[in-house]
Amino acid sequence: MKAARAAAVASIAYGIPQILQVIGALHDPWDRVLIFAPSLLLAPCFVCAMAAAVELASPARRAIARAAFGLSIMYAVLVSSVYIIQLTVVIPRELQGEVAQMAWLKCCSPRMPLTGLDLLGYSLMSVALWLLAAALGKEQGKTLHLTLQVNGWLAFVILGQVQWPSLIWPAAVWLLSFPLAMLLLRRRFASAEVG
Repeated sequence: MKAARAAAVASIAYGIPQILQVIGALHDPWDRVLIFAPSLLLAPCFVCAMAAAVELASPARRAIARAAFGLSIMYAVLVSSVYIIQLTVVIPRELQGEVAQMAWLKCCSPRMPLTGLDLLGYSLMSVALWLLAAALGKEQGKTLHLTLQVNGWLAFVILGQVQWPSLIWPAAVWLLSFPLAMLLLRRRFASAEVG
């Protein structure tokens, strides 16, 4: 399934500038542009991958898979809203010298309104993957199941960043676990001839 591969690629394209930003190799505003642009692509790719994943679930577990798909839509709406505001409003207006006026809309500094929405969105993504692990079970692949569960458990540290921003460090596991989950899901799609 191309959507799962595209979600993996978009997450890696997000992760590289994120790491470069942390080590100081990318500077504002290009760090944010290079982080938000692939993130904006990631959202619909993830939703499409989750829609296809419903087909992998047994009939008895299809309702759980549909719940996972529904949460993926909620994730996509939340984070896409945050990123389009950053790319089309916040960054351009900051470049015009309106830094102070845009400060309250800026993502992703701790305890900012749109940071909260972003964290909620990624927490919903994690819960969606947790539900997908339950829907698919180990019969779709033990490694896939484990990787989906790892992503699911990240919901706690991702949402926990609202109160404890330092949880960003354990949440960084996502940089590896999410693309791996999408690549394993893509392999499962190919063997099941789904999507």
